[in-house]
Amino acid sequence: MNLSSKTELPWTPRYTQKSDEVPSDDPLEYWALALTITFTVLVYAFEGYLDGRQKRAYQVTTFPSQLSTTVTKIDAQHDEQTALLPQLQEKFSSSQNYGLDKISFAMISSAYDTFETIVFLLLGFLPYTWDKSVDVSHQYFGWTLEDEIKISLVFLAIITMVGTITSLPFEIYSTFFIEKKHGFNKQTPALFVTDKLKGLLLTFVIGGPFVALLLKIIKWGGTHFYLYAWAFMFVFSVIMMTLVPVLIMPMFNKYEPLVDGSLKTQIYALADRLEYPLTKLFVMDGSKRSSHSNAFMFGFGNNKRIVLFDTLLEQVHDDEILAILGHELGHWKLGHTLTNFVTTQVYFGAAFFFFSQCYTADALYAAFGFNDASKPIPTIIALLLFFQTLWAPVDKMLSFLLTVHSRHCEFAADTFSVNLGFSQQLQSGLTKIHLENLGAMCPDHWYSIYHYSHPPLVERLSAMMALDRKTK
Repeated sequence: MNLSSKTELPWTPRYTQKSDEVPSDDPLEYWALALTITFTVLVYAFEGYLDGRQKRAYQVTTFPSQLSTTVTKIDAQHDEQTALLPQLQEKFSSSQNYGLDKISFAMISSAYDTFETIVFLLLGFLPYTWDKSVDVSHQYFGWTLEDEIKISLVFLAIITMVGTITSLPFEIYSTFFIEKKHGFNKQTPALFVTDKLKGLLLTFVIGGPFVALLLKIIKWGGTHFYLYAWAFMFVFSVIMMTLVPVLIMPMFNKYEPLVDGSLKTQIYALADRLEYPLTKLFVMDGSKRSSHSNAFMFGFGNNKRIVLFDTLLEQVHDDEILAILGHELGHWKLGHTLTNFVTTQVYFGAAFFFFSQCYTADALYAAFGFNDASKPIPTIIALLLFFQTLWAPVDKMLSFLLTVHSRHCEFAADTFSVNLGFSQQLQSGLTKIHLENLGAMCPDHWYSIYHYSHPPLVERLSAMMALDRKTK
């Protein structure tokens, strides 16, 4: 194909910084936009196929036989009044309907996101928004292109507000229609708005200085800026891991010490047994937003903390909470928490290194409308386009590999809790949580492999039962 005919193809944004600029003969400029859109469509088609499989799985009306057989074995260890299988069978239809509503809505949301992405690319949304940011910054603040970092913050503010507005209808429907319909949402409209405003405020207060410093480091760092950017991301990650639970999370939820009693004593005893330096034990008022339940840990060094959702305390017994915490502590004891942190840092290092190799690829930016050779490419634009184009396939593959790794870690943490002597309690506890959260009882195999960071319930229960048989 003759590259001189490239202007005849529909792979040039409608808005470009310089409409009369003659396209170069660089294949990257010619193909970058087309390949990005093609990749976006392929990902949408593949994930849509998996969504369709999951939707059909939610339309099944027969209770899954494997789950029935597995839970029957759990019930054999308990009296008839607390049997779990009848409860699961009773809520099977509700679970299927909940999942069907969620996957149907997710398919609509995904279709819109893909449509928006492609339209924005073809219209030249990024170069148009950047040029308008330059105009606004000059008109109201007197900034010029020499003030690139300041203009970048204006640009990101506009992008953030546009993203917030376009995603808001989907968030409202998910929260106040789907979650409310199935009895999970406890959030009032006032609380929803307050949370959204707090989130935006934190985005600007924390995200603004973060982006400004990152851009400054990239500009200052020379050819090896990726090393300095990597170090900055490491420090920022550590700071945020320290500050988020202490300063930011309390802005959204109330954390109160777990009342003195048998459960508190047993949790501290379990922590001592595993040499986990537990300093504080909290209960979080998760019920003010949702009836979903959870538990998590955080902290550095010898200052570890455990948080239990108040909904979790209502849904399971104390011995089951201990088993669940045995699982969570297993993640810590087996090094999963540290491994995930190290993996994240390696990801940042690799991403910044490859970005440094493409930083001066003007043809890439020209393909998306930044084709005015007289203007330097803004660093924030270079970052956004790199992650949206060249890095996107890598990111997709790494995301899948991390999902696979996460599932492996979940099995390992289950095994850890079983080895602590909590097998029966963990099996019943997980089943109850699954029951109360209307979790999927017969998920599609390929959908779960691609999307689930936790293995399906029946796989986890079967694995624990296999361990029990080996120890007998």
